[in-house]
Amino acid sequence: ELASSPIKFVFGDYVKGKAEAEAAVGKDYPSALVLKPGIIAGGPPGEVRPPGPPGMAPVAVEDVARAAVAGALGNAAGTVDGNTAIAAAAAK
Repeated sequence: ELASSPIKFVFGDYVKGKAEAEAAVGKDYPSALVLKPGIIAGGPPGEVRPPGPPGMAPVAVEDVARAAVAGALGNAAGTVDGNTAIAAAAAK
């Protein structure tokens, strides 16, 4: 989601490098899980984060953590991009 937004014009090399790294992981480790959250909501109490891009809803940090655990346990694999996909991986 985020990589296809206007941010690619500001952070072009960063976004390109992330895409290359994600492709390399997928090639060398086909059962790996690559999580691609846009904005993550939640964190340590008192932590202040800058707002995300307008119109982009954050994904709960708990969903990102559950999806990561699903990947570590072998219950989820591939590239999981965006809030809906992360929530689905978290439910596995």
